[in-house]
Amino acid sequence: MNLKELNNEDIEIIYNEHMIKDFPYGELKPLDVIQKLNKRKNYICIGLYNNNELLAYALLASSKSYLLIDYYAVCKDHRDEGIGSEFLNILQEHFRNYDGIIVEVERVECGPNESEKIIRKRRIDFYKRNGMRMTNIYCKLFDIDYCIMCLCNVDLEDLAIYTGLKDIYKEIIPGSLYSKYVELSYV
Repeated sequence: MNLKELNNEDIEIIYNEHMIKDFPYGELKPLDVIQKLNKRKNYICIGLYNNNELLAYALLASSKSYLLIDYYAVCKDHRDEGIGSEFLNILQEHFRNYDGIIVEVERVECGPNESEKIIRKRRIDFYKRNGMRMTNIYCKLFDIDYCIMCLCNVDLEDLAIYTGLKDIYKEIIPGSLYSKYVELSYV
């Protein structure tokens, strides 16, 4: 298996063949927004391949010290093969110069029904099994409530993660949208 940094053509293919199926419509940025972020070099798009076959992909927003997983998925034909866990380990090693990899996970207790709460808990358990720890940071993004988890490469306090996450949000979310749709709190 090997990592490949994705160019705009790769991103367009993955977006149209995978992302529109892997993520709810309301959670998916338009393709042109993703490509603009990628051009700014503070957004990293990575594919995990076996020969030329895409197994998984991740789109990450970056700051000086942190990465934020914006989108992360294993391709449908390769789910339940352990690739998601392996991909996280590969990403952590590949990005070892960063202090940590941050992920937003939807708050279990805010799920609209029991089946959604189960899905959210399974997602959190997956990240915990793979070395991520739950922080005391919460955010509400575009009316969705999240807990923040981090896969740390160094010993970090939640306040440092909070500051890094705030920097990333300010970089990738335009000011007018940031003030209207981003609520970040540290307990």
